[in-house]
Amino acid sequence: MESAHTEHSCTVHNCTVCDRLALWQAGRNPHFIHEFEHSIFVIGDHQYHRGYAQIILKQHVIELHELAPAVQVAHFREVMIATDALVNTFQPSKMNHACYGNLDPHLHWHLFPRYTSDPDHGKQPWLHAAQFPKHRIDEQTARELASRVRAHLVLP
Repeated sequence: MESAHTEHSCTVHNCTVCDRLALWQAGRNPHFIHEFEHSIFVIGDHQYHRGYAQIILKQHVIELHELAPAVQVAHFREVMIATDALVNTFQPSKMNHACYGNLDPHLHWHLFPRYTSDPDHGKQPWLHAAQFPKHRIDEQTARELASRVRAHLVLP
């Protein structure tokens, strides 16, 4: 279920996040869950942490403080709406949120549902990052997970 894609404003070459936006805009991103005003919500490429997802800003902005104050508030609300959908879908015991931009300098959030059954569940979610590629999902699984999350998405 793709939405009517608004134009994203990324013209930066070699930006992997912009590449993901271009796939969505072309209707070819099986990880797509929902388009918000300022961002898109996608299921993660890997599922080491069941329900891992991302919120990706549609504009190529690197830092949160570079956003206009009203956009900061609206964007954070989008992150919280996405979080609620993940919590309602997967019932984690905790949620971790990360927004760094060190490796991919384009504003995006990592949303990690955490479970008491996770290895090292009380520690930061990147601890087992070397194992993430072993948990990559195929397009069909991405579509199925995106559909499950979309069913729990409550919009204002």
